[in-house]
Amino acid sequence: MNQRTARRSLVAAAAVAALACLQPARARAADAEACFTASEEGQRLRDDGHLRDARARFIACGAAACPALVRSDCAGWLSDVTARVPTLILSAQDEQGQDVADVQVTLDGARLAARLDGKAVEVDPGEHVLRFERAGSAPVALRLVVREGEKLRRVSARLARPATARAGAATPGGGAVAPGGGAIAPREDEAASPPASSLLLPIALGGVAAAGGVAYAALGLSARADADRLRTTCAPRCAEADVDAVRTKVIAANVAFGVGVAALGGAVAALLLRGPMPAAPAAAVHVVPLPGGVAAALGARF
Repeated sequence: MNQRTARRSLVAAAAVAALACLQPARARAADAEACFTASEEGQRLRDDGHLRDARARFIACGAAACPALVRSDCAGWLSDVTARVPTLILSAQDEQGQDVADVQVTLDGARLAARLDGKAVEVDPGEHVLRFERAGSAPVALRLVVREGEKLRRVSARLARPATARAGAATPGGGAVAPGGGAIAPREDEAASPPASSLLLPIALGGVAAAGGVAYAALGLSARADADRLRTTCAPRCAEADVDAVRTKVIAANVAFGVGVAALGGAVAALLLRGPMPAAPAAAVHVVPLPGGVAAALGARF
């Protein structure tokens, strides 16, 4: 080997050694740059309220490959963010109030849980919409505001079959038959509505009360007119038959009035006793004795 060949071999060996030294330095520089980037992104995400993503960045910049100063800062930020991440415990019940697990939950449209297992799940703070979905049940959406540092907050949803599935066929008792043959209770508005036949008695008594009022008015006015005529024509020597006729009308008017008041009271009692009534006003009849008769007043409270 001549001198030129030897010299070339030494130069090549030196170049290879220099490259071998530069490769780890370049890798370390790239790792350090990634650490600084993760640190900056983590701080930005934390300040924007994306605590879960910020925590992942702080874990990355706290790795052993990062510079010691960066690792120290990221370790402190990681501890702070971990304490601030809220957690929820999700649960759901069926129509009978029994816990169900085959429920999918989404958070603002993104899947949060494929199945309910009773374990706490982490979410970011802020306003969210939780949607519970289960096969055969109508989905339930819940809007809630989650606060930083809120841990183990319980959120539950009651899942029921869709209204179309509950319709079914009518049963003799007024309920409905479910697709599986089970009975579904009547709706609350149906149960509160009394049958039309229960209105017959109040209507009939109301008619009697109205007729009694008309008779009282007619007989009373007639008796007063006859009495005024006797006073101006023959009093105090009027025929006994004429006086008895006036007295008979007064008595009949009072009887008609009493019958009307009694019928009115019976109609009100029948309305109050016939069953549940939506927003029924409370009514009362007041009877006051007067000279030569009685007076009545109907009061209601709304």
